[in-house]
Amino acid sequence: MSQKAHVEVLVSKLMAHLEPSKSNQQPRESRIRKDRMLQRFTNAKPTTTNQFDIAARFEGLEERFRVSNNSELADALRTRLDELYRESNRWTPEVLSFLLSLSDRPFEETKLEDLELSQLPLKKSPLTWLEIIRDDPLNNDNGLWDNVDFARDGSDEDTDSVIPALSPSDALSEASSDVESISKITQKLAVPPDNDALQNIRRAQYWTQVVNGTNSNSTDGIDETEPHPGITTLTETQLIQEIGLMLLGLPSSLYEQQVDGSSKVVSKYRLKHLSPVTVSQLLDNFARIGDELARIRIWKHRDEKFPLAQTFQACVLQRLATTEKALAQMQTRLLTPNGDTASLLSYHEEVQPSTQQLRHLLPVMDGSDHADKARPSFRVLELLFERVCMSQNIGDTVSFHYVLNVFLICVQTYLKPLKHWMEQGELSPHDQAIFIREGKVDVPLDSIWTDRYILVFDESDKLHAPEFLHLAAKKILDAGKSVHFLKLLGRLTEVDQDQGQATAVTLESLCESDSDISLDPFPERFDEALDEWIASSYHSSSVLLKHCLETQCGLYQALDALEYIYLSRDGPLTDNIADALFARIDRGRKDWNDAFVLTDLFRDTFISKRCIIVRNLNVRIKAGVSQALGKSRSVDMLQSLCVTYTLPWPIANIISKDTTSVFQNIFTLLLQVKRAKQMLERRFPRSLVLALVKDKEGSRSLVLRLRMLHCVNTILSYLTSIVLSPATADMRQRMVKSDDLNGMITIHRAYAARLCEQCLLSKGDASTLKAIRSLLDVIILFTDTCMAYVGDSATSNVPQIPKSGGFKQGNSRQKALESESGSEEEVSDTERELGISHAALGSESSATKLEHMHDTFNQLHNFIVVRLRNVSKGEEGVGVKMLANMLAIS
Repeated sequence: MSQKAHVEVLVSKLMAHLEPSKSNQQPRESRIRKDRMLQRFTNAKPTTTNQFDIAARFEGLEERFRVSNNSELADALRTRLDELYRESNRWTPEVLSFLLSLSDRPFEETKLEDLELSQLPLKKSPLTWLEIIRDDPLNNDNGLWDNVDFARDGSDEDTDSVIPALSPSDALSEASSDVESISKITQKLAVPPDNDALQNIRRAQYWTQVVNGTNSNSTDGIDETEPHPGITTLTETQLIQEIGLMLLGLPSSLYEQQVDGSSKVVSKYRLKHLSPVTVSQLLDNFARIGDELARIRIWKHRDEKFPLAQTFQACVLQRLATTEKALAQMQTRLLTPNGDTASLLSYHEEVQPSTQQLRHLLPVMDGSDHADKARPSFRVLELLFERVCMSQNIGDTVSFHYVLNVFLICVQTYLKPLKHWMEQGELSPHDQAIFIREGKVDVPLDSIWTDRYILVFDESDKLHAPEFLHLAAKKILDAGKSVHFLKLLGRLTEVDQDQGQATAVTLESLCESDSDISLDPFPERFDEALDEWIASSYHSSSVLLKHCLETQCGLYQALDALEYIYLSRDGPLTDNIADALFARIDRGRKDWNDAFVLTDLFRDTFISKRCIIVRNLNVRIKAGVSQALGKSRSVDMLQSLCVTYTLPWPIANIISKDTTSVFQNIFTLLLQVKRAKQMLERRFPRSLVLALVKDKEGSRSLVLRLRMLHCVNTILSYLTSIVLSPATADMRQRMVKSDDLNGMITIHRAYAARLCEQCLLSKGDASTLKAIRSLLDVIILFTDTCMAYVGDSATSNVPQIPKSGGFKQGNSRQKALESESGSEEEVSDTERELGISHAALGSESSATKLEHMHDTFNQLHNFIVVRLRNVSKGEEGVGVKMLANMLAIS
């Protein structure tokens, strides 16, 4: 066959093997597909392997073995390569290239011990007769195979007598004589049948007897005096023998198997010296015990998939074998001649406690069979735990220790993947029965603690774990997450395996007592042992993680930075930023909120603080917040500023974005209060005060200014001195005392929630905060109205006012404000609600405006005081109540 025809045959077989479903397609389509494949094979150019490249790769492999301190494996590789090169041919590079392609992580998976497995064992061929005959031929040259006559006595002079070899006819006659002699011997050894012995054996087989009328047997245990149609009287020894067979799961003539697998007593047997009722009750009790043991034997053949179920099944099998051995020894002792007297009652008293402990596991088996589909993997543990607690409550010491031993073996199997999780911070793909799983796959580093690994809950929002592990589940999760976090930081230390083994022994010793049941409730003792077991793996990793966060990641430096930037820890620095920002607003610049300029302002201000990384500090403008200059009279415009400070990712897992948003709202509130304070302090120079004090309306405005200044200072001191400083100091102390990362996160979230509540930033205090901001807007409008009032008085030629020029500035300022208000249609929400905008009050005189401002301030002030007193009911409202009392004074 030519090569082309051979390739065509191979292609046909390949198509039939790869696409059997298309074998029945049209011949034309099949031919086209076949031609295409033949064309590809024909035009394909075989690639040659570069033998020098292969040699270089093996040399690199050998060198890497030596660098990784695995010289023995490198020597073994070099020896085999040298031997191969001595016997090489043109296919050697191809074979080596194929082996390199098949290799899988040779530096990690290759072991020197595996080379011994690759050597074929030398099999010794069995010795055959052909080899023996070849080495030592069967010739009779020396008369070795001649028949020797040993019957004849020899003498000193005679040589050994040798019988000549027999002829075929002589051998046949000798064989026939041997058969006759064997037949005679067989007849002598044969024993004639003994009919009496056969009848005795048949009488002993009572289960084959069919009795009609009276019993015809005269053996022991048969009553010959009383007629019992269809009834066979047995001895206690015979009953014990049959009961023992039934208990061991063997066929018994005393019981018959029902369709449902239960055993029913055959009613044709009875005892001579016991009443039928008593015998029936005893046999029924034995039948119930045998049925339970039979259920266990059926259950042991189940195919379990989960390791925990397999462990429980192995425990049951071991204890079933022990019970069956005890039953067999008991039966042997009672049925052995010259042994103990066989008594059915005593046998029942021995069987009952011997099988009772094993039968206590039946509810666990039944419960695991009928467990919820969402909780089948650990339902066995819950049932065993409940069984242990119940045995302790009723004071059953034997059952308590018996079930506890099974529980401890099973719980170690369940805790094994959890131990691996706590020590390595990794989940095996086979550990689907535990209550921890991976959350999001692509998780940013700043939220890896909360989103990478999570607890598993079922459809009813119940933790997918045994009930007795619910309290410790969060700590187990945090233990593994701490190790995973340390791996990302590059600071994971090796786990002390000896400590892990000692922990398992400690758990068993704390939960098991050899003498008696402890008075302490078992759930509490188990929780203590479980906490100690978790602490053995969790304490070291949590302490190391906290140390890394404090010393290497700069936890406390980050807290200082946030306090300086958002919470006005350094008042003068914050005032410098506020003054520069307010100056840009007062000058009427439309680019007052330029993000680049404000970012430079913040960075230049905080560059002296070493705890602040200025390159991580930025200012941006919130989208959707009105920034028009027409709203420059309202503090709402300051809400458009957003100060962001980028934290290192380990610290960002503690200080989340939610807590940072709380800091941003506090910063905005402080800035708004400082804006009102700046307007009250710097917009009332001495000349303006002297001008206002000359008339009644002006004096009344000065009194209102003092009240406003008192309110602003009260709010500012409340925020900085009563809320921020004590709460921050308390948070720092609790953070130092925290044991783990999760505790730090909880403390900082509670700190942020406390600030949000006391700074009136929560949803329930929205109306109060809105009223405070409206009050601040009234203050700003009040300062502008006072300047306009003095300007109106100056135009009326009031002689008491000095010629300082400030009043003309006020008049020009009023004109600018009026023109600005007239040109801008937008007004703030506060102005629109209260009707105090310049556009609304433009037609009124300044005195009327001041009167309106006075009434509006009183309304807002009273509303704020009432709201603060309502929300201050509670332990956490002491500071709010203090603020309400301080505001009520003004």
